[in-house]
Amino acid sequence: MNKQSLTDLFSSTLFHIPDYQRGYAWEKKQWRDFVEDLDALVTDDNVHYHYTGTVVTYQASHPTATYGRRPAKVVDVVDGQQRLTTTCLYLSVIINALIAKGRTEYERDIADFLYDGLRCKLTLNNDTAELFHRLLSEGRPLKLPTTPHQRRLYDATAYFQAHVSQLLADDAKGVEYLIQLFEAITGKLVFTSYTIEEECEIGMTFELMNSRGKELSVLELLKNYLMHWIARNGAPEEREELTSRVNLAWRDTYGFVGDSGGSESQCLRLAWTLYCHHLPKNWKGYDGFKQPQYIPLRDFAPDGQPGKGTKTKAETRAFMLKFVKGLPEVARHYQAVISPNSQNTDSAAELAWLERINNTGNIANFLPLLVAARSRWQASEVTEAQYIELLQALECYAYRVFLFEGKRSNSGSSTLYRWGHELFNQSQLDLEAIIAKVHDLIRYYASDSAFAVQLKEPGKWYHWRRLLKYTLFEYEHHLMDKEGKGSKPKITWQELAKDSTIEHILPQTPAEDSHWLKVWSDEERATYLHDLGNLVLTKDNASYSNFDFERKKGAPGVSPSYSDSCIKQERKLATYDDWTLESLNHRRQALEAWVLGRWQTRHFALDTSMDDELEEEAMMRETEI
Repeated sequence: MNKQSLTDLFSSTLFHIPDYQRGYAWEKKQWRDFVEDLDALVTDDNVHYHYTGTVVTYQASHPTATYGRRPAKVVDVVDGQQRLTTTCLYLSVIINALIAKGRTEYERDIADFLYDGLRCKLTLNNDTAELFHRLLSEGRPLKLPTTPHQRRLYDATAYFQAHVSQLLADDAKGVEYLIQLFEAITGKLVFTSYTIEEECEIGMTFELMNSRGKELSVLELLKNYLMHWIARNGAPEEREELTSRVNLAWRDTYGFVGDSGGSESQCLRLAWTLYCHHLPKNWKGYDGFKQPQYIPLRDFAPDGQPGKGTKTKAETRAFMLKFVKGLPEVARHYQAVISPNSQNTDSAAELAWLERINNTGNIANFLPLLVAARSRWQASEVTEAQYIELLQALECYAYRVFLFEGKRSNSGSSTLYRWGHELFNQSQLDLEAIIAKVHDLIRYYASDSAFAVQLKEPGKWYHWRRLLKYTLFEYEHHLMDKEGKGSKPKITWQELAKDSTIEHILPQTPAEDSHWLKVWSDEERATYLHDLGNLVLTKDNASYSNFDFERKKGAPGVSPSYSDSCIKQERKLATYDDWTLESLNHRRQALEAWVLGRWQTRHFALDTSMDDELEEEAMMRETEI
């Protein structure tokens, strides 16, 4: 290991981040800490250098490149890419600011630390290389970033630009301070540089680093554990090929997870549930994969004599390769399920129902079942109609159990995970039987009779905000399908994030001399003010204030008014002459009938005994308590 400054590190080497590494992940907290560390190098006379971490490289089969008319070796960065990327971004902002202030002598440092022509000293991976070069050279992108990794690079640059602008505006700092920062970054930041000789050694290196407190994501830890396994247990002639399989799988997995805006940990836990075990309590992060029944590093059962709960080396290798092959597929389905769009879904119906399930706000419980069913559908093992029927059942579960009944967010999770695990691994399992069981489980947590009774009672719907918004949003879809020739609602789910999209027809604070107090008693207002029947979607809540109904109703062509609204349910209010208790009950009965029909459960002529599932669910609850 060598301790080197940035000047030493970049003197004759080009750095390349391979595609199997995750993209740029640092955010505001890390940027702030980085800036503060550098400020200390400038302002504190007792601080002569700052150790910023390890840079681990591997000289892959890159040909020697030409950089600035000189030969330079090219190495892969296997650790330290976040620090190097951040250092280059901050340094580029400082150099560009100095040049803009007339210090043109710093132009020669661009090639030494940032780029020469179109080639960067540090080349990023996947979809960020071009943007990174643009940020270093121009300080702004040619087009807005689209992926999470691109947005973080863009945001980091903006953060450093704002910080440098503050320094320049400070009379006590200004250009001289930027010069000191440049010198600190290039000469006082110290990296420990370590080169790995063989690619399969990467896993062992990271295992060692992690034991010393090196902070890595669960996905990174598992990848490096698998490389460690290959280095220790793989035959010499197959190590390179096995390592390549792992790297390619992780490259694709990082891509899908990054594009989804989801979580590496959640995606890996999903894969664990499908490939290993369904019980939530058995998830122990990446350490769970080391267990004897999955991918042990040593102490294998003898060949031909598999022990109870242990695998032979051949069985372990076979399971590892099966998992490595399947992980990117799980990540691909994960992306479509949690971030559905017209490009990653296969039908308009799938897109619509996945969006609905996401809008309910509790999709995590359904992930294993959704991914298992989606993979079966794409393999033509179940029909689209069956797959869509499952999505409808899960959306009903989310509405009845979580939104309406208000059950805990993990209610039914072990049962749902079990069904996902079984559907994924048992090709003979009938999807219709699982759909029937989902409806049974809905009735277990939220019976049909209780649903109907509670729905009839006036309630504080305004305080159950997601339930209210989701119900009214779906009602708008229903009205557009029925009366709007199937066109989309004129209000989006994203717009509903604002509370200003909910209108109290009978206002919360009517004026003392208003018509409202003549037609509504105090008791009636207390009972029905926040009830479903008195609430409607709108884009004009602030404009309506606490006006009387006649003014809110308005007339066609007069905006803002109920009569001129682009929202179907709001415009229907204009059919009422006045808004009285009778009017509210008339509207409420229509809404109630629609809700009961929209989220009714189905009864199947199948034997769907739930005894085992419910017993396991009860045991899980006792364990949690």
